[in-house]
Amino acid sequence: MTDPRLEDHAVGVELQLTELVEKRERALVQGRNEQAEELTVEIEALQADLAATAERIAVVHFELPDISDEAEDEPVLFPPQPGAGPLGSGPHP
Repeated sequence: MTDPRLEDHAVGVELQLTELVEKRERALVQGRNEQAEELTVEIEALQADLAATAERIAVVHFELPDISDEAEDEPVLFPPQPGAGPLGSGPHP
């Protein structure tokens, strides 16, 4: 199970990213290019933080599976059901 604090952190970073992207867009529209560049640096740092957090969550959730010799097992075949025929045959409702 994942540490809920990691997931909470990821959600918080996503919210911060959303806010900063909107601020950057407003700055660009208003011609405040210097502020937009500063916001871009902050956005990139948050994106790196979010990626690292997502990686930590994924490692906890999806550890490498234990693979056995399943290929050597015989396949399970289900017997035909009584009254079942080829597709399209049989009574219609």
